[in-house]
Amino acid sequence: MAVSTTTKGTNFENAVFELVEKLVKKGDFFVPNKCSIVYKKKKYYSDKRKSDIIFDITIETKIANAPKYSTLTIIECKNLNRPISIDDIEEFSSKINQVGEHNTKGIIITSNTFQKAAKNYAENTGIALIRILSNKSLDWISYRKDSRIKKPNKEEIEYKLTEASYNAQPFIGLVNDTEILNFADLLLEYGIIDGFTDSEEFIDIPFITNDRINEIVQRLENRNVYNGLKLDIDNTIQLLEDIYQMKFYIDVNDDEDYLGKISFNPLYIKISNKARVDKNRWRFTIAHEIGHLILHSKILKERINEKSDTEQTLFEYYQTNGNSKRLEMQANLFASYLLLPKHKLQYSAYQLFKQYRIHRNQLYLDWQKVNQQEVYEILRKLSDSHEVSVEAVKIRLIQLGLLVDKTDMRLSTILRQLKW
Repeated sequence: MAVSTTTKGTNFENAVFELVEKLVKKGDFFVPNKCSIVYKKKKYYSDKRKSDIIFDITIETKIANAPKYSTLTIIECKNLNRPISIDDIEEFSSKINQVGEHNTKGIIITSNTFQKAAKNYAENTGIALIRILSNKSLDWISYRKDSRIKKPNKEEIEYKLTEASYNAQPFIGLVNDTEILNFADLLLEYGIIDGFTDSEEFIDIPFITNDRINEIVQRLENRNVYNGLKLDIDNTIQLLEDIYQMKFYIDVNDDEDYLGKISFNPLYIKISNKARVDKNRWRFTIAHEIGHLILHSKILKERINEKSDTEQTLFEYYQTNGNSKRLEMQANLFASYLLLPKHKLQYSAYQLFKQYRIHRNQLYLDWQKVNQQEVYEILRKLSDSHEVSVEAVKIRLIQLGLLVDKTDMRLSTILRQLKW
């Protein structure tokens, strides 16, 4: 069913509002914010009309302890099937002047183009123009550490804003004679935020197949990084330091709240001594950071200086947002593959299956205590031989089709019932 024009416009407004609000509220600015609040469809009184004007999105920025905002930023969203005309800009400019000519900034955003006359009028009246060529809000915050471009070629920016055939970048903006490439720089330029520190929340993490991760681990298998069934941490670190020309710092003792951290300039990985509380968790933390190094460093280094992993991101990543969740899921999957390579785990599992006379080469976990006890004994032995957690072994066996779990229950609950 076709989406109505009204619905398209509302969806466009909502996407802009949610992203701008997130950027203003985000706690990673150098200063959290300039006492700014983002509103949607708020009314502002016009003395000329003797009535209110409703704007799509507004940002009220206050000086500390002031009763009223010192600056009002007004954002008009136009998801139209035609270019923005000079009449559209003049109407918007008139509304701005009616609610606060001297302390009000205007931004007009379109998913289409601007007529050349509209672009010229907006420049002369100080209205910022934004053209968006993607329906993914993540593309609107494609921030780079060196992304800001000052004083663009006027013919070039006019072409980007007015030519329908241009589609080379998802976000095009002109503010104060400055080309703007994303919403973060727009808010910086307008003084709504004081600084921006990017995070994986705003980075589009590409999908990586399980086969691709398995292929990478198999290459490492051929590089002398295993001692029997176990991943040799020292040999793995030495190999990666040589390949990536980087450094690992293990058992770091500092006051920062992290278990593992990867920095991109210079490139290094730190593992906190807090991770040593449990040997298996320590090894998993190292493998997780190696996952970020191999899978994500090319993407992340363009956007952020470093990435820290805590208890939550390592072991409770399902509570995070979509992009961060994909980042952590991929690193965790890589860690489980690296610590429990397919062929090594299959070999050790089949040996135990013979010992326990499991002829179907598959464990079956249900509500019978005898089955639960047998499964846990095997999981514990595999945990010891590979030096990984019991939970990690269980998840990996399920992935490989070596364990069928019909309990739909956390392993810790079963262990408590068995009084292990």
